[in-house]
Amino acid sequence: MTKDAWLVVGNGAIGLLWASKLRQHGEQVTVLCRSDIPNSPLNVEDIDEEGNTRNTQSDIEFVSLDQLEGKYTKTLLCTKAFDLVAAYLDVRKHTKKRGLIATLCNGLGAQQDLIPHLKKQQNLWAGITSEGALKLDSNRVKKTGDGDSFFGLLKEQDDNMFGTDFPFPDVQSRNIERRLIEKLAVNAVINPLTAIFSIRNGEVLEAPIRPIFDAAVDELANAMHCEEFRFKPLVEDITAEHLHRRIANVARLTSMNCSSMYEDIRNIRQTENEYISGFFHRETPRSATPIQDAFYAALNDTAHLEDHKKKLLSQF
Repeated sequence: MTKDAWLVVGNGAIGLLWASKLRQHGEQVTVLCRSDIPNSPLNVEDIDEEGNTRNTQSDIEFVSLDQLEGKYTKTLLCTKAFDLVAAYLDVRKHTKKRGLIATLCNGLGAQQDLIPHLKKQQNLWAGITSEGALKLDSNRVKKTGDGDSFFGLLKEQDDNMFGTDFPFPDVQSRNIERRLIEKLAVNAVINPLTAIFSIRNGEVLEAPIRPIFDAAVDELANAMHCEEFRFKPLVEDITAEHLHRRIANVARLTSMNCSSMYEDIRNIRQTENEYISGFFHRETPRSATPIQDAFYAALNDTAHLEDHKKKLLSQF
């Protein structure tokens, strides 16, 4: 049985937020949960322009993997980067062979790792979002910040049932790889700093962290212009000034938020380090990214995080 509906894989904050957005757009939505299957509507808490709290309820079907039935024409994978391939393989038999697969995860690399596992005629759309969200319960999410979302084709098959049109308004991007790298740069500065130093996003702009922030941004701008960086043609017009403005602006707009990486460290969970600082650790010359290398090493050695903090502070 084919279901012309969205299957959202992952009921974290972003998965719940996007399930609500899709349902409000008139789509039928099923959310796949690992545990705590809700039996009541999805509730999204938001603040309106006048500062009043508003709640939006959406009639969403929540299921576990063993309850999943049929084949879905549209699948949105809202998982951690390190879970992306496994999450798709879990539901692969429930995806239509000419259907659409989309991703919303941090970092870069996992999206490309997914491509060999797709069914031959499936299109892959990579997505990014700067919207903030906080999961309050298994069926409750709070929107913590406005932002933009974009989806663009990474793998295209002409006979896919949706072609080159993404079935959600005002989010389609023709330069998604550039957007992915720009978002990655934001994550590669804010996320490690907040996780290593146990601070909120806005505090990366304050002493004693600000010098490390400034040096990390300059380093990324230079690294993206290295001849050895395979994505250089996509981002060679991005200046250090542009990157400073962009990343600092995100830190200010989300100043009271805790990054996902900070939350992962605080809750002793696996981080997306391999797809954020790890991406630059692998994709740029070793001498080009000593700060990213230091972030990468620290987050792979959380048992000695205090030593890594002291070392970073002593260098700047």
